[in-house]
Amino acid sequence: MSASEISLKTEPNKTKKWTVVILLIPIIISFFQLRDLDNDFYFLYATGEYIVKHGFPFTDMLSMHSSMKIVVQQWLSSVIFYYVYSFLGRYGIITLLYLCNIAICLLLYSLIKLITGKPVLAAAITAVIDFLLFDAYMVTRPQMFTYVVLLAEVYFLEKHVKTKKVNTLFAIPVLSLLLINLHAAMWAMLLVFMLPYLVSAVAFDAKTLKVEAQGNLFALLITMAVSVMAGLLNPYSFDNMLYLTSSYGQKSLSLIKEMYPTSLSSMEGMTFFGLFGITILIVCFIKKRLVARRFFLLYAGTLLLGMLQIKGIPYFYLFGVPAFAFMLKDIDFAKLKKPLKNYNTKSVRTLGCIFLSLCLVYLCEARFFMTRDIIQSNQEHIDRLEEVATILDQVEEPIVLYANFNDGQYFEFRGYHPYIDGRAELFLAQNNKQYDYFAEYENLISGKIYYQNFVNKYNFNYYVLCNGPDSYLLIALLHDDDFEIVYVSEEVILMKKA
Repeated sequence: MSASEISLKTEPNKTKKWTVVILLIPIIISFFQLRDLDNDFYFLYATGEYIVKHGFPFTDMLSMHSSMKIVVQQWLSSVIFYYVYSFLGRYGIITLLYLCNIAICLLLYSLIKLITGKPVLAAAITAVIDFLLFDAYMVTRPQMFTYVVLLAEVYFLEKHVKTKKVNTLFAIPVLSLLLINLHAAMWAMLLVFMLPYLVSAVAFDAKTLKVEAQGNLFALLITMAVSVMAGLLNPYSFDNMLYLTSSYGQKSLSLIKEMYPTSLSSMEGMTFFGLFGITILIVCFIKKRLVARRFFLLYAGTLLLGMLQIKGIPYFYLFGVPAFAFMLKDIDFAKLKKPLKNYNTKSVRTLGCIFLSLCLVYLCEARFFMTRDIIQSNQEHIDRLEEVATILDQVEEPIVLYANFNDGQYFEFRGYHPYIDGRAELFLAQNNKQYDYFAEYENLISGKIYYQNFVNKYNFNYYVLCNGPDSYLLIALLHDDDFEIVYVSEEVILMKKA
């Protein structure tokens, strides 16, 4: 996308001013929503370091299961994280996250403006979406690149429909190449988001309805075919392309909250269904219009995705809500000013600006203190894990380490090879072609496996245990004279075999 296409210079001065102000609001608030390194960052860094130094792995190089087949579906993101962290540290990674957020805001604004033709409305919808997105879903994981790539794809597809120019589709195979290497688990979504545009490009004529083609069907089919071929350009070939189909599902990854169906029992669910309800109410009160097929499919498809899994919610925000904005394009917002004309005085405008400024300050303050406490708690836990790692550094004998699903990646970051880590899907038998370690781990923490059978199977000599996920194993080892405590700090306990 050229800079001119997302710039605000072509808009009237007053419209431009309000557009810039509204767009700045979510960006400003995001800087007060403090971020730290996500738990997954540690295995991503360790993966990137290995690839840079040794090349692409095909068996596991991080956990203790060295014969386990793996597909590093996030290899390019891992390498980026490795280099950024190596040169700029944690603040470099967090800066990268904020830059991605700015790119998302610009792409969202450009897409919604293209759909509605209303810059101020586009800025307002962008502000709401980004406010909801950044709080819960923008973390230092490859998904921050995924959102940018998929938004750019839909922008170019919409640009093609609007301009009828085939050259606007040339970037999509490049985006396919990027996504398959940045975050292969989401690569299939690039093809999925092309489907509404393919459907819209088919004309049909019935007795009661005539629907014209929107877009060049042949050009879109060629683009999809080239995008599929571009997807093959990755170190793991078809395994990367099919990664989504073999790796995700609530039944097999039941410990992961984001894989659960969305419900009103969580804040994410309440926000999602609340926004869905608002769109339904708007439809009830605005003038009806014939909805473009592509927008209906984008809205309905991402709505279903958000209902099926919590991790699908951001796709409804990023693509379903902008598609719904099509319903607002015929509203004459100028008419809304007439009833307020008598109140449009300098003093009222001043009071309005003060009120909005206070609201902005409140939101920034609230997000700052809320996220600060969360980050402080997480950092304290990492500090305890670092103390444990420092103790292990002094051990001369070979270490066979048990660490749980949440902490394993930090010890991989420190050079150890624990029992399991946060790469949940790699520990499924259907992927690693060896053994279902994830199911074994689930059975362990739920007490379905006798602890003695488990520890004898792997002959661990050191255990990093945390209250909560490791409660069963912790209680069992504390009552076993063959094990002794080496370190205790709050919820983190290091034990070894006596």
